[in-house]
Formats: sequence, structure tokens, C-alpha cells
Amino acid sequence: MVEDVDKELDVNLERLDETSLDGGSSSDSDITPDFSKRRKQGIVIICSAACFLTPMAGLAFLPAVTTIAERFHTTGSVINVSNAVYNVCMGLSCFWAPFSDTYGRKPTFLICMSLYVVSMVLVAFSQNLAMFFIFRATTAFFGTAFFSIGAQIIGDIYPPEKRGGAMGWNIAGSQIGPPLGPTFGAIIVTYTSWRVIFVIMAILGGIVLALAYVLLPETLINNQHAIALREYNKNEEVVEGKKKRRKFIFVPFGITRPILSFKYPSLILAGISSMALMYNMYSLLTPIRYVVDPRFDITLPLYGGLFYLAPGAGFFVGSLMGGKLSDYQVRKSYKKRGRRVAEDRLRITLIFFGFLSPASIVTYGWSIEKRKGGIALPVISMFINGLSQTNIFPTINSYCIDSKTDEIGGGAVGGNYMVRFFASAIGSATCLRAINDIGIGWTSTISAAVLLVGFAAMVVLIIYGERLRVGKISSFGH
Repeated sequence: MVEDVDKELDVNLERLDETSLDGGSSSDSDITPDFSKRRKQGIVIICSAACFLTPMAGLAFLPAVTTIAERFHTTGSVINVSNAVYNVCMGLSCFWAPFSDTYGRKPTFLICMSLYVVSMVLVAFSQNLAMFFIFRATTAFFGTAFFSIGAQIIGDIYPPEKRGGAMGWNIAGSQIGPPLGPTFGAIIVTYTSWRVIFVIMAILGGIVLALAYVLLPETLINNQHAIALREYNKNEEVVEGKKKRRKFIFVPFGITRPILSFKYPSLILAGISSMALMYNMYSLLTPIRYVVDPRFDITLPLYGGLFYLAPGAGFFVGSLMGGKLSDYQVRKSYKKRGRRVAEDRLRITLIFFGFLSPASIVTYGWSIEKRKGGIALPVISMFINGLSQTNIFPTINSYCIDSKTDEIGGGAVGGNYMVRFFASAIGSATCLRAINDIGIGWTSTISAAVLLVGFAAMVVLIIYGERLRVGKISSFGH
């Protein structure tokens, strides 16, 4: 009996190694264009630029909260609620991932970027609070689609052993946006109107849209719409001596795929880890000016905004390091095992997740609370915290791509983004209240405890993930 179970597991492992860990079936890879190295780099740059826009816009308005509140005759707290709504809508954008599986990467990219630009223009010219809230939400819904679409595009064009490095560049765009946003917003608010923030973001979106239209190829040639359209046109009847061909037909897409991904225990564990990281990130970023300004007697928004550069530098360096380290771990483990195991790349995250991230956030919080270490200690702590977090994200994204199945497709990475942005909404909505009630020291300690929960999930995933994943895939007939 035990021998039969072991044989079945071995068969499943071999099957998994040949399919989901190599980025898809052989049929898929055969029809994917073999892009040159330079072409791939250009694709990654476009994806990274798209990922940069929404997180930057999400926090660029923070220095302008007071001004915007005065314009719409409300309070800063109400305006800050729009940021929580913004993050919730970022999570809902995960449903664009299965849409791109069905209709292709490039059409989905162009649709979302076009609607992002329109929404951003409408935010810039908002005439009342309702208009501001609604179109801030739509910028998040359309703009965050590029996180999952970008990850899918990288999964299309890179093999597993090179995927992490490319994913790092894609992550770099999304991770340097949040800390640069407040600095950018502070400069704008200091010298001109808050509306200029959103006008500039719309212009940047328009530039990325133009680049994508001209330079971004379709990387998923064999998407479901293309297959259905070929089949339809092949069977279409001849009318007046000519075959009537269509360029578009409606194909239902798996809108529930991101949610279905969480019936896989391995993806639940990956989601818990991502949620812990995002909760920590937004608990760190959202209140920086509220705690740093009084600590160092800062009065100008510009000077307070400069403190966001410390985690921003860490985010950028960490995302590039994390991708390369992830690929190194994949190659090292493959050499040792003789086969790929998706969970092997996660081992590289342990020192960052289990020690550097929680230690740095605790040091940051208590150095501010106790007024110790001058400017240097909190700045260094923020840098280390940012570096630690983004060493982990490229690895988790690559893991979701590596371990996806035909059943959920892009829903694996889409679902992970969904829950991580819900966690960021919780972090940004609760951190100021927590700081007012218990202080920045204990708030940072709670954030460190959340990180350790995510670390525990990561450890379980590394140890048991392969059996959980393969067993679940076997039970669903994959």
C-alpha cells in the first residue's frame, strides 16, 4: 500500500517537473516566439514601467492630503480612507489575469493602460469628493492589472532558471513607486497645485501606452480567444463566394481563477507570506510623515517626503538582488537534485523574512519612539526593511508562476496579488489609529509579529509544499 502511494507520488513529481515547472506544456512553448535577449529586456522594461505607475500614484497624494481635504471641505482622515479603498481595488484587479489568459497579454495591457490614463485625468479634474473617490478607485482597478499581466508575460518568455532575475526588474517598478510617490508629491505640493500630481501621472501613463502599442508583442500566441477564433473562421460558411472571417468573438474567461487558486494549500501559504510583507510595507510607508515630522521638527512637506527615499532605495536594491538570488537557488538545487522543485527557490528568502525584516521594523519603531539614534538609525532601518521585503517578492512571484496549473493559469499570481493588496489596505487603514493609541514602537512590534507569521508560513511551504502541491494536483486529475 505504502509502495503504491510512493509510486503515485513519483509519477506526479515527474509529470509536474515536465509541465508547470518548465513554464507550460511543450505545445505552448513551441508556439511562443523566441525573442532575442534585447527584445526580452525591452519587454521587461515596459512591464516594469507600467508597474511603477499605480503604486506611485497611490502614495504621491499623501503630502497633499490636507490641501485636498480643504478643497473638498472634509477631513484628512476621510481622504486617507480613499487610500484604503484604492488598495482594495488594487486587489480586485487580479481578475485581469484570467482575462489575459483568454484574450492575450497585449490587448489586456492596452485596454487597462488606456482606462488608467482616462481615470487619472478624471481624478485630476475632480469637482467633488465622490468624483475623486470613484476615479481614484478605477485608476487602481485598471492600473494594478500590470502586476499580474507583467508576471505572466515574464513567465511566457523566460524559463524558470532565468525567471527570477526578470521578475526582480518587474517588481522593482512596483516597489520603488510607493516610496518615490510621496517625495514626488511633496515637491509638487510645495510649488504648485495637487492636481498636477495626477496630470503628470496621466502623461506618464500615456507614454507607457504608446511604447506598449508600438513595442510590446503578444507573448501568449495560443491564447483561448485565438484558438476559438481560428476554429470559428475555419468552420465559417462561404457567403457570395467569399469566406466570411471575423476578427473577434466572445470567449468566456475564468473570472473565478484567482479565487480558485486558494484551494491549493501551497498557494494559500504563499498568500499568507505575501500578506504579511504587504501589511508591513504599508504600515511602514503610510505613517512616515506623521511620526518623522514631529520627531525631527520638520515643517515642510518636501523635507518629510525625503524620508521615503530610504525604504525606496532598499526596495530597488532588494528587488534586483532577490531575483538574481532566486535564480541562483534554482540552479543550485537543480544541480543537487537533478530536477526542478518549485519550492527550492523559496529557501533564499529565510534570512530576510525570519530575521532582517522583523528586526529592522522593530528597530525603526523604537528608535523613533524613544528618540534614539538620531536620523541615521531610523533611516538605515527603513533601508534594510525595504531591501529585505523586496528580496522576497520576486521569489514569491516566480514561485506562483512555476507552480501554476492548467486549471488556474494566471489566477495563481493574480490571487496572490489580490490578498496582498487586501493586506496593504488593512495596514494603511489601521496604522495611524494604532500609532495614536499605542505608539509607533508597539505598532512596529505588532508589524514584526505579523512578519513572523508570514515567515512561519514560508517555512511550512518550503518543507511540505511539494507534497501539498503534487497531492492536490493529483486529486484534481492534473
